[in-house]
Amino acid sequence: MFKKILVPLDGSQFASRSLKYAVEIAQRFDAEIILMQVEKLATPVTVSNGPQLGIQSPAAAKIAVQIALDEDKRNIAKARRYLSRKVREIKGKKIVCSYHVNIGNPAESIILYARKKKIDLIIMTSHGKSGIVRAVMGSIADEVVRNSGKPVLVIRPNKRSKK
Repeated sequence: MFKKILVPLDGSQFASRSLKYAVEIAQRFDAEIILMQVEKLATPVTVSNGPQLGIQSPAAAKIAVQIALDEDKRNIAKARRYLSRKVREIKGKKIVCSYHVNIGNPAESIILYARKKKIDLIIMTSHGKSGIVRAVMGSIADEVVRNSGKPVLVIRPNKRSKK
């Protein structure tokens, strides 16, 4: 039933909670787990040749672009280290596991990757935003559920009971 399970992670401890579900399902169905992290590109400051705020010289623009590229490289390297650790943990449980790092829009990247790799199940967390924050920012999990065409198991944060 489930042979390929995609688990998008963002490096947070909360997102890692989805791993225990992925491991249990993978063991039950003898499935492969693919961990994924999507990094957004660092945006250099605006380049302008007019009186607006921004960088005025080509040399300064080149420096700004280089700084953004260096930040992207650091973020990708950090994501790879994080995912490599998680892959080792999962492989220790005798499960086939690999990882993929992508750059771009998180929801769109997850959806496209799931289709391309013929993923059978996506397991991800939702940070539980609600109200105005969710209306303005949207939810990556919501977008994946609505547009992936794949079964999606969404893990929500535990609400602590007030005593």
